[in-house]
Amino acid sequence: MSKIKMDGVSNAGSETSEKPNREKGNCMNSITMETVPRTVLSKCVVSTLVLAAMAAFVAGCTTYVKPGEQGLRYRSFHRPALQQTAKSEGLYWRWPWNSVQVYDVTWQSKSEPVEILTADDLHVQTTVTVTFRPKRAKLYDLATQLGPTYYEQVIRPPFQTIARSEFAKHEHNKLAKESPAIQNDILAKLQAATEGKPIDIDRVSIDHIQYDKSVTAAISAKVATEQQVQQKELEVKVALQDAEIARTRAQGQSDAVRINAEGEAKAIVIKGEAQSKAQAAITQTLTPEYIRYKAFDNSGTRYYFVPVGKDGLPIIVSTDDKPSLGAAVSR
Repeated sequence: MSKIKMDGVSNAGSETSEKPNREKGNCMNSITMETVPRTVLSKCVVSTLVLAAMAAFVAGCTTYVKPGEQGLRYRSFHRPALQQTAKSEGLYWRWPWNSVQVYDVTWQSKSEPVEILTADDLHVQTTVTVTFRPKRAKLYDLATQLGPTYYEQVIRPPFQTIARSEFAKHEHNKLAKESPAIQNDILAKLQAATEGKPIDIDRVSIDHIQYDKSVTAAISAKVATEQQVQQKELEVKVALQDAEIARTRAQGQSDAVRINAEGEAKAIVIKGEAQSKAQAAITQTLTPEYIRYKAFDNSGTRYYFVPVGKDGLPIIVSTDDKPSLGAAVSR
C-alpha cells in the first residue's frame, strides 16, 4: 500500500512540475509573435515618413515653369538677389530659401464693369474687356518696377477712366452703332497712357451694354408704332394698287367696247357708202331708154300700153269713139 502511495505522489509531483514549464513556453511564444509585427510596422512608418519628408523637401526646392510662362530666379544671399535673365519652360532646382518668380507672358483678357453717363444724361452699365501681356524682353523691368499686380496698378485705373470719358461723348441711342469707334478711341488712349511701361495692349472690346429700361421701353413702343404705321401704309398702297388695277381693267374693257363700236360704226358707214355708190352707179346706168330696151329684150314679158295726153293724164277711149280722159288698156 505504501508503495502505491509513493507512486501516486511522485506522479502528482511530476505533473505539477511540468505545468509551469508549459506556461512559460507559451508565454515566450506569445511575446515573440507580438513583438516582431510591431517592429516591422514601426520600421515601415519611419520609412514612409522619411520618404514623405524627402518628397516635400524636393518639391519645395523645385519650381516648374509652364509653357507660356517665364520665371526670374530670386537668390536670398546674392546681390542683386533677382537675376535679370528670364527662365523659359522647364523644371528648376533651388534651395528652400530661394525662389523663382513666374509670370504669364501670353495674351490675357480682363473684363471690367463700367457705369457711364451718356451725352444725353442717361445711366448705362457696360462691360469692357482689355487684352494685354508683359513684354518678354522687359520681364526684369516688370518685376522690379511693377511686380505681379501690374494690371491692378498700371492698366485697370486708366482703362476704367478712359472708358467712362469716351462713352460720355456719345448719346444713348447711338452707342450700339458707334461701338467700333468707341473701342478704337479707348484703345488708342490706353496705349498712350501705358507707353513706356513693360506691357503691351492689344485690343479693347465692348462685351455688353445694359441700356436704360425706360428708354428701351419707349424705343420698343416707338418701333412697334412705326411698324403698325408701315403696315397701314402698305395696306393703303395695296388698296391703291388694287383700285388702279380695277380702273385699268375697266378702262381696258371700255376701250374695247368703244373700239368695237367705232369699228362697227365705221363698217356701217363704209357699207352705206358702198351701197350709196352702188345705187348711184345703178342710177346712172338705168336710163329710160335702157329700161325700155331691157323690157323689149325679154320675150316672155307682157306689156300694157296706156295712152297719155299732153298733160300727162291717161287718155280714155269710149265705145262711141269719143275721146275722153280715162285709161285704155290694150293687150
